[in-house]
Amino acid sequence: MRKKDPNILRSLQYFEAVVRHRSLRQAAEDLGVTQSAVSHQLRRFSETIGQQLLVKSGRGISLTPAGEKLGTRLVSAFSNLDDLVKDIAGDGKQTLQVAICSTFGPGWLIERLDDFYTSHPDINLELRLYAQNPLLTHEIADAYVIAHEVKPGFTAIPLLEESLLAVEAPADRGSDSRRRLITTEVEPGNVGRDWIDYCRKGGIKLSKLQDGEYRLCTHYFIALELARRGYGVALVPDFLAARDIRAGTLVTYSDRLFPSGRTYNLCIKTSRADESSLATLTNWLTAQAAASSLETHK
Repeated sequence: MRKKDPNILRSLQYFEAVVRHRSLRQAAEDLGVTQSAVSHQLRRFSETIGQQLLVKSGRGISLTPAGEKLGTRLVSAFSNLDDLVKDIAGDGKQTLQVAICSTFGPGWLIERLDDFYTSHPDINLELRLYAQNPLLTHEIADAYVIAHEVKPGFTAIPLLEESLLAVEAPADRGSDSRRRLITTEVEPGNVGRDWIDYCRKGGIKLSKLQDGEYRLCTHYFIALELARRGYGVALVPDFLAARDIRAGTLVTYSDRLFPSGRTYNLCIKTSRADESSLATLTNWLTAQAAASSLETHK
């Protein structure tokens, strides 16, 4: 029987820390060792398995394809071990890391979490905000809610079809129907595309609606705040504007909903879709999304 290398577990621990921090220095600080000790351990580990895991990238490091593959599995495995230890120690709760975009999280999910916390006290949610598609970055989580392209190896469960609503501050505009328009489409050659599509699908002439140049911003939350303060009309997801409309801090310019073509999907690795805690989260989110859709279309 082949004797096990006692250094393998230490090497895996060191490499997992490097993957999480994307830095040898920060990994060393996390582990309480020197940076040279981390480098030496990983160099021996690479030689042992016959695979290069790290390469220099500018002043930092990046992972090779083999390193990415091993790193993703290691971070998940170490997270599961943490949960196992907590369970044995008497915590009894599972922690799910859920990566969410800043529109879906604060705008839709958080106001519904009381129901989840009450119904599933045995599951802790660790919410992680992201700006880019986390499946195309190094973001590690148990589940993701994205409105981007789904990578192979993930199961995507549709939650919400995004519909945009035109909203503005409740100021008296008299008989003037023209407005300053707030757009989140700011890429050169594509500025104002959301309003151009809105007018085209609604049979409206943009020149009859627009007053002056677009007010430019890169995110729905910024557009919403600009509209609140009377800087113009914003096109934002209907669920994001719902609270302001109820409070009277925003009014609808038009009740017409404009489908953006984006779908918010819950994405889970296909290999993990049957795990009980992830199945619980999936069932709860789909039920909440269905109830939200019914409420919208009443």
